[in-house]
Amino acid sequence: MAGLVWTGLDELKAALRALPAELAGEGADIVENRAELATSSIRQCYPLRSGDLRAKLTVEHTRTPFGARSVIRNTSRHAVPFEIGSQVNRVTAQGWNRGRMPANPIFTQTIVRERRRMHDDHKALLVRKGLQVSGDG
Repeated sequence: MAGLVWTGLDELKAALRALPAELAGEGADIVENRAELATSSIRQCYPLRSGDLRAKLTVEHTRTPFGARSVIRNTSRHAVPFEIGSQVNRVTAQGWNRGRMPANPIFTQTIVRERRRMHDDHKALLVRKGLQVSGDG
């Protein structure tokens, strides 16, 4: 009687059951690492004289069984004007002209760059685990 014999099937089943938890843990590490790198890079790019911008830059990490999230915030009142710039006719309450502040999109550019690298890191993780990844979207 001819038959088919599978060897290692139990090990394969166990590995497949462990894969989602393993991927979630390593994937969360990637998210947190990239967020910390982005925060550090942003802080270094802020001018030395802007201690408030540097001091109020924070990162918060959250892990759930279904994924991970890192939120980078700057709660300084100077953060938005520094990032997007200001109008030409900026004046104080006393009427003093303060001129125009040019845009410095350090925060946005760094987040976009690190998010792209995070996606590349996740793709590499999946490939290392033996999964096939297609598309660059």
